[in-house]
Amino acid sequence: MDFRSLTSEDIEVASRLIESVSDVFSRRDFSEKGYKNFKENVLDNGMRKNMDEGFAYWGAFESDTLVGLIAIKKPNHLFNLFVHQDYHHKGIASALWNYMLSQLQLDTVTVFSSSHAVGLYEALGFQHSGDKISNEEIICYPMLWSLC
Repeated sequence: MDFRSLTSEDIEVASRLIESVSDVFSRRDFSEKGYKNFKENVLDNGMRKNMDEGFAYWGAFESDTLVGLIAIKKPNHLFNLFVHQDYHHKGIASALWNYMLSQLQLDTVTVFSSSHAVGLYEALGFQHSGDKISNEEIICYPMLWSLC
């Protein structure tokens, strides 16, 4: 498995990966309006805008195939963590997490988790930092990871 920063040239394939995973595993956390907002903010032009604003994206590649990605909104908000469904339970999310930490040296990280990903974030050491919320008609769970 190789890891590298994602660039604007990766937006199309990264967007399709996020879309396919979210359609299967996270869709139930969205209203119709929420899913539209999610797609506008995370996929394609939303990803391009995020990159332009300084979000950092890294991908996990098997050969030349993008199989997972992680993104952080600086200074310390985990914005995306997606692994293609064919590669779940193979340690890729953990490897992406550890790679990102090695690149940024963070003491704390926040995330708004989907209901499907709460267990993964707990396994990575995150703790719940609030009650379930609906953020722009997207249901999520605020969580916090701390180095200490």
